[in-house]
Amino acid sequence: MGMKMRDTAMPSRADAWRSLRGLRVSPPGAASTDRARAKTFQMALEQAQQLMDAAESAGHATRPIQLFYALSQAGRAIAAVSTRLPSNTLIPDKGNPGSMISFTVDWRLRGHGVTAPGTSVNRIGKVTVQADWTGLLPGVAAALGCACLAPEDKVKLRDLWPLIWETRFAGGSLTDLAEYPALEIIDETGFPAGLSQTTEANGLRRANGSAPTVLLNGFPQETYKRCSSDYSSFLACLDHYPSLTGWLPATPPSSLWKPAPTNVLAVSWNHPDEAPQPGIRYRGWDLIAVPRVGAMKDALNPFIAWWAVLFALSMMARYEPSNWAGMISIDSSSDANAIENLLDQALGALPHLILEAIDVSAS
Repeated sequence: MGMKMRDTAMPSRADAWRSLRGLRVSPPGAASTDRARAKTFQMALEQAQQLMDAAESAGHATRPIQLFYALSQAGRAIAAVSTRLPSNTLIPDKGNPGSMISFTVDWRLRGHGVTAPGTSVNRIGKVTVQADWTGLLPGVAAALGCACLAPEDKVKLRDLWPLIWETRFAGGSLTDLAEYPALEIIDETGFPAGLSQTTEANGLRRANGSAPTVLLNGFPQETYKRCSSDYSSFLACLDHYPSLTGWLPATPPSSLWKPAPTNVLAVSWNHPDEAPQPGIRYRGWDLIAVPRVGAMKDALNPFIAWWAVLFALSMMARYEPSNWAGMISIDSSSDANAIENLLDQALGALPHLILEAIDVSAS
């Protein structure tokens, strides 16, 4: 029931692109009064859609290339409408090692803003990405007002993959599991908090006014075993999820709610006089808690996770064809099914995420 309702709530790929095309006659945000921004917005979206169409007809051997460049062009459209750009940030001063200088992030973004220094490996989870100080990736994050990967911090795909919510479905998880995936926040009915009739509309306060208890669904088996029996381990785990600050393990911390498909732990809000917000609403339906990654202080936006992963896959397909061929061999690679699922899910998820990102950037 929950999955069927979720699927119904999501716009189709065609509907999302129709909405995106509808924006082009009167671009939003900063592009509404700037002709150069408007022209960039319009053409970048056209290129993104054509590249996405090409990706749909491509096989998995080349699809990540078209998908990444579709997302890259969409990123230029997102930057063009952003009311947050230009903005100022600090970057290393190359002429004075150890010092930082001010840098203006313009809406005309240059360079990928991310590299993949570790692609000569035979497992997709071991591939690494590294954000730059400037370029498209950090620039799009600035346009959205969200955190980016910490510059120069090497992050493995195994830590980014489970932040892409669509990989939870249809056998999309890697066998090389990360310790801190995105977690589903549900209530006792098994529905995303706020979507059942047992809670108020926002799902964060009981009808009687008491502080809520919600269930965190999706812990890896080893993490679940450790946290369900050790209070301090559960607290240490929650510390990786910035949105769960102020939530404490319920007593007992484990719950065996039948609607939950995977490992579930319960948390309760510890500040009854304040309105809690345990996570973000993903694509208008799922309520999820997202961890910080590597040296980050804030949670990583799933849109940025999509970006980094697709960049890495495109680099594998372009520059490591032999390794890539082995990874996507469905008859011999334990990663192949997860890779295929992610590349298939991207076709439907990305247009909706781009549409949401434009709305956020233009606001």
